[in-house]
Amino acid sequence: MKNPARLYSYPQTNKQLIDHYKLQPHPEGGYYALTWVQDETIPSPFATDKAERNIASVIYYLLCQPGPSLPGPPTSGDDAKLFQRWNADIGVFHLNKSATMHVHHAGRTRYTLISAKAPLGKGLVDERGLPLTRVVTMGEDFERGEVRQLLVEGGWWKVSEVPPEDRRAVEERSADPQRVGALITECVTPGFHWDDHTYLNVERLKDLFAGPHQDEHVEKYRQYVKDE
Repeated sequence: MKNPARLYSYPQTNKQLIDHYKLQPHPEGGYYALTWVQDETIPSPFATDKAERNIASVIYYLLCQPGPSLPGPPTSGDDAKLFQRWNADIGVFHLNKSATMHVHHAGRTRYTLISAKAPLGKGLVDERGLPLTRVVTMGEDFERGEVRQLLVEGGWWKVSEVPPEDRRAVEERSADPQRVGALITECVTPGFHWDDHTYLNVERLKDLFAGPHQDEHVEKYRQYVKDE
Protein backbone atom coordinates (compact mmCIF):
# COMPACT_ATOMS: atom_id res chain seq x y z
CA MET A 1 0.00 0.00 0.00
CA LYS A 2 1.34 3.40 -1.00
CA ASN A 3 2.18 5.94 1.62
CA PRO A 4 -0.81 8.36 1.57
CA ALA A 5 1.55 11.29 2.16
CA ARG A 6 3.13 10.73 -1.29
CA LEU A 7 0.68 10.53 -4.19
CA TYR A 8 3.42 9.99 -6.77
CA SER A 9 7.15 10.31 -7.25
CA TYR A 10 8.01 13.88 -6.28
CA PRO A 11 11.60 13.96 -5.01
CA GLN A 12 11.86 17.73 -4.38
CA THR A 13 9.35 20.03 -2.74
CA ASN A 14 7.65 22.79 -4.71
CA LYS A 15 9.73 25.42 -2.95
CA GLN A 16 12.93 23.57 -3.78
CA LEU A 17 11.92 23.40 -7.45
CA ILE A 18 11.03 27.10 -7.55
CA ASP A 19 14.25 28.11 -5.84
CA HIS A 20 16.57 25.83 -7.81
CA TYR A 21 15.16 26.57 -11.27
CA LYS A 22 14.50 30.25 -10.45
CA LEU A 23 10.85 29.96 -11.42
CA GLN A 24 8.66 33.04 -11.57
CA PRO A 25 4.86 33.40 -11.62
CA HIS A 26 3.47 32.99 -15.14
CA PRO A 27 0.47 35.10 -16.28
CA GLU A 28 -1.32 31.88 -17.32
CA GLY A 29 -0.98 30.49 -13.78
CA GLY A 30 1.75 28.50 -12.06
CA TYR A 31 5.46 29.23 -12.43
CA TYR A 32 7.99 29.16 -15.27
CA ALA A 33 11.54 29.85 -16.36
CA LEU A 34 12.74 30.39 -19.92
CA THR A 35 15.64 27.99 -20.43
CA TRP A 36 16.52 28.22 -24.13
CA VAL A 37 15.71 30.18 -27.27
CA GLN A 38 17.24 29.16 -30.60
CA ASP A 39 18.97 32.23 -32.01
CA GLU A 40 18.17 31.50 -35.64
CA THR A 41 14.83 32.78 -36.97
CA ILE A 42 12.43 31.80 -39.73
CA PRO A 43 9.33 33.38 -41.31
CA SER A 44 6.50 31.89 -39.25
CA PRO A 45 3.46 30.55 -41.14
CA PHE A 46 1.39 31.43 -38.06
CA ALA A 47 2.48 35.07 -37.71
CA THR A 48 0.90 38.07 -39.37
CA ASP A 49 2.65 38.66 -42.73
CA LYS A 50 4.91 35.69 -41.87
CA ALA A 51 6.93 37.71 -39.40
CA GLU A 52 10.22 36.25 -38.19
CA ARG A 53 10.17 33.98 -35.15
CA ASN A 54 12.92 32.08 -33.35
CA ILE A 55 12.91 28.49 -34.54
CA ALA A 56 12.20 27.13 -31.05
CA SER A 57 11.96 28.10 -27.38
CA VAL A 58 11.87 26.03 -24.18
CA ILE A 59 10.59 26.66 -20.65
CA TYR A 60 10.18 24.82 -17.38
CA TYR A 61 6.59 25.05 -16.16
CA LEU A 62 5.34 24.20 -12.68
CA LEU A 63 1.81 23.91 -11.30
CA CYS A 64 1.71 23.29 -7.59
CA GLN A 65 -0.28 23.39 -4.41
CA PRO A 66 -0.34 27.00 -3.11
CA GLY A 67 1.58 27.72 0.08
CA PRO A 68 2.64 30.71 2.18
CA SER A 69 6.33 30.09 1.45
CA LEU A 70 5.86 30.29 -2.32
CA PRO A 71 6.20 33.53 -4.32
CA GLY A 72 3.03 35.24 -5.49
CA PRO A 73 2.34 37.41 -8.54
CA PRO A 74 2.78 41.19 -8.58
CA THR A 75 -0.13 43.01 -6.96
CA SER A 76 0.75 46.51 -8.13
CA GLY A 77 2.49 48.18 -11.04
CA ASP A 78 2.15 47.72 -14.79
CA ASP A 79 2.32 43.90 -14.64
CA ALA A 80 -0.43 43.40 -12.04
CA LYS A 81 -3.24 43.26 -14.64
CA LEU A 82 -1.44 40.45 -16.48
CA PHE A 83 -1.96 38.23 -13.43
CA GLN A 84 -5.73 38.58 -13.23
CA ARG A 85 -7.19 35.34 -11.81
CA TRP A 86 -3.69 33.94 -11.19
CA ASN A 87 -3.44 30.64 -9.29
CA ALA A 88 -0.45 28.44 -8.48
CA ASP A 89 -2.37 25.22 -9.17
CA ILE A 90 -4.94 26.11 -11.86
CA GLY A 91 -4.25 27.79 -15.19
CA VAL A 92 -6.48 29.65 -17.62
CA PHE A 93 -7.55 28.81 -21.16
CA HIS A 94 -5.19 30.17 -23.78
CA LEU A 95 -4.27 29.40 -27.38
CA ASN A 96 -0.91 29.34 -29.14
CA LYS A 97 -0.61 29.32 -32.91
CA SER A 98 2.63 27.35 -32.67
CA ALA A 99 2.81 23.70 -31.66
CA THR A 100 3.91 22.86 -28.12
CA MET A 101 5.49 19.61 -26.96
CA HIS A 102 5.04 19.01 -23.22
CA VAL A 103 7.48 16.67 -21.48
CA HIS A 104 6.77 15.31 -17.98
CA HIS A 105 9.39 15.43 -15.23
CA ALA A 106 7.56 14.91 -11.93
CA GLY A 107 4.09 14.89 -10.41
CA ARG A 108 0.81 15.00 -12.25
CA THR A 109 -1.17 17.60 -14.19
CA ARG A 110 -4.44 17.50 -16.13
CA TYR A 111 -4.93 19.22 -19.47
CA THR A 112 -8.24 20.16 -21.07
CA LEU A 113 -8.02 20.90 -24.79
CA ILE A 114 -10.86 22.35 -26.88
CA SER A 115 -10.68 22.79 -30.65
CA ALA A 116 -10.96 26.50 -31.48
CA LYS A 117 -13.25 27.87 -34.15
CA ALA A 118 -11.84 29.36 -37.35
CA PRO A 119 -9.84 31.46 -37.92
CA LEU A 120 -7.97 30.54 -34.70
CA GLY A 121 -8.38 26.77 -35.17
CA LYS A 122 -9.90 24.08 -37.35
CA GLY A 123 -13.25 24.06 -35.57
CA LEU A 124 -13.26 20.28 -35.02
CA VAL A 125 -16.50 18.92 -33.54
CA ASP A 126 -17.64 15.69 -31.89
CA GLU A 127 -20.62 13.48 -32.76
CA ARG A 128 -22.96 15.95 -30.99
CA GLY A 129 -21.70 18.90 -32.98
CA LEU A 130 -19.92 20.36 -29.95
CA PRO A 131 -16.29 21.55 -30.07
CA LEU A 132 -13.99 18.53 -29.91
CA THR A 133 -12.62 18.28 -26.37
CA ARG A 134 -9.78 16.17 -24.99
CA VAL A 135 -8.78 15.63 -21.36
CA VAL A 136 -5.26 14.28 -20.86
CA THR A 137 -3.31 13.68 -17.65
CA MET A 138 0.46 13.91 -17.71
CA GLY A 139 2.17 11.63 -15.23
CA GLU A 140 4.15 8.42 -14.84
CA ASP A 141 1.31 5.91 -14.38
CA PHE A 142 0.73 4.69 -17.94
CA GLU A 143 -1.57 1.93 -16.66
CA ARG A 144 -4.00 4.71 -15.76
CA GLY A 145 -3.58 6.35 -19.16
CA GLU A 146 -1.15 9.04 -18.01
CA VAL A 147 1.37 10.25 -20.58
CA ARG A 148 4.92 11.59 -20.38
CA GLN A 149 4.70 13.54 -23.65
CA LEU A 150 1.80 15.64 -24.88
CA LEU A 151 1.83 17.40 -28.24
CA VAL A 152 -0.65 20.26 -28.55
CA GLU A 153 -0.82 21.61 -32.06
CA GLY A 154 -1.71 25.23 -32.71
CA GLY A 155 -5.40 26.12 -32.76
CA TRP A 156 -6.47 24.48 -29.49
CA TRP A 157 -7.68 26.21 -26.35
CA LYS A 158 -5.58 24.73 -23.55
CA VAL A 159 -5.72 24.82 -19.77
CA SER A 160 -3.77 22.80 -17.21
CA GLU A 161 -4.37 22.19 -13.52
CA VAL A 162 -3.31 20.05 -10.60
CA PRO A 163 -5.96 17.28 -10.82
CA PRO A 164 -8.98 17.91 -8.55
CA GLU A 165 -8.46 14.58 -6.78
CA ASP A 166 -4.91 15.62 -5.86
CA ARG A 167 -6.14 18.94 -4.48
CA ARG A 168 -8.78 17.09 -2.46
CA ALA A 169 -6.09 14.83 -1.00
CA VAL A 170 -4.33 17.93 0.30
CA GLU A 171 -7.58 19.31 1.74
CA GLU A 172 -8.20 15.96 3.47
CA ARG A 173 -4.61 16.00 4.77
CA SER A 174 -3.81 12.68 3.16
CA ALA A 175 -1.08 14.17 0.97
CA ASP A 176 1.91 16.42 1.58
CA PRO A 177 1.02 19.78 -0.02
CA GLN A 178 4.67 20.53 -0.79
CA ARG A 179 4.83 17.36 -2.93
CA VAL A 180 1.64 17.87 -4.94
CA GLY A 181 2.02 19.45 -8.36
CA ALA A 182 3.76 18.86 -11.67
CA LEU A 183 6.99 19.97 -13.28
CA ILE A 184 7.15 19.77 -17.06
CA THR A 185 9.12 21.18 -19.98
CA GLU A 186 7.39 22.96 -22.87
CA CYS A 187 9.12 23.22 -26.24
CA VAL A 188 7.39 25.62 -28.67
CA THR A 189 8.02 25.59 -32.44
CA PRO A 190 8.24 28.15 -33.97
CA GLY A 191 9.34 29.82 -30.76
CA PHE A 192 6.82 31.41 -28.42
CA HIS A 193 5.76 34.99 -29.13
CA TRP A 194 2.99 36.89 -27.36
CA ASP A 195 1.63 38.07 -30.73
CA ASP A 196 0.81 34.41 -31.52
CA HIS A 197 -0.97 33.90 -28.18
CA THR A 198 -4.49 34.73 -27.03
CA TYR A 199 -6.65 34.16 -23.96
CA LEU A 200 -10.16 32.77 -23.91
CA ASN A 201 -12.66 35.27 -22.52
CA VAL A 202 -16.34 34.89 -21.64
CA GLU A 203 -17.52 36.26 -24.98
CA ARG A 204 -15.40 33.74 -26.88
CA LEU A 205 -16.47 30.95 -24.52
CA LYS A 206 -20.14 31.67 -25.22
CA ASP A 207 -19.49 31.73 -28.96
CA LEU A 208 -17.53 28.47 -28.74
CA PHE A 209 -20.51 26.67 -27.20
CA ALA A 210 -23.32 28.56 -28.91
CA GLY A 211 -26.45 26.39 -28.77
CA PRO A 212 -29.17 25.04 -26.48
CA HIS A 213 -26.77 23.97 -23.70
CA GLN A 214 -24.58 27.06 -23.78
CA ASP A 215 -25.14 28.04 -20.13
CA GLU A 216 -24.14 24.56 -18.94
CA HIS A 217 -20.82 24.66 -20.77
CA VAL A 218 -20.09 28.26 -19.86
CA GLU A 219 -20.62 27.44 -16.19
CA LYS A 220 -18.38 24.35 -16.48
CA TYR A 221 -15.43 26.26 -17.92
CA ARG A 222 -15.86 29.76 -16.45
CA GLN A 223 -13.36 29.08 -13.68
CA TYR A 224 -10.65 28.69 -16.33
CA VAL A 225 -11.40 31.97 -18.10
CA LYS A 226 -9.05 34.87 -17.46
CA ASP A 227 -11.58 37.70 -17.61
CA GLU A 228 -15.24 37.84 -16.70
